[in-house]
Amino acid sequence: MSKKTFYSDADIQKAKEALSGLPDLTPQRKTQQDFLAAIRDDLIALVKTKGYTLTDIKETLKTAGYEISDRALRDIMRDAEKKKVIKKNRNQKQANPAISENQ
Repeated sequence: MSKKTFYSDADIQKAKEALSGLPDLTPQRKTQQDFLAAIRDDLIALVKTKGYTLTDIKETLKTAGYEISDRALRDIMRDAEKKKVIKKNRNQKQANPAISENQ
């Protein structure tokens, strides 16, 4: 079938009917960032408490059909460490208010 150059009103109506039948995929479609946010706590637990490396996790995800970059996994772990340090510093300042006032 050759490519059409001109379209009729019937063609437009047929296309509109075909498109109107498509379901809303918004709730099902997640970005990689959404995907990683949903499994973030599991990734951190695997590294910190179960002895897995980021390479182990990347290979497991790849086997399951998910291509995740080394950088994305490292960023998750780096952000987890930053939050841990910030929380630790905040707790120290609350425990020693005189030290934080002198600084």
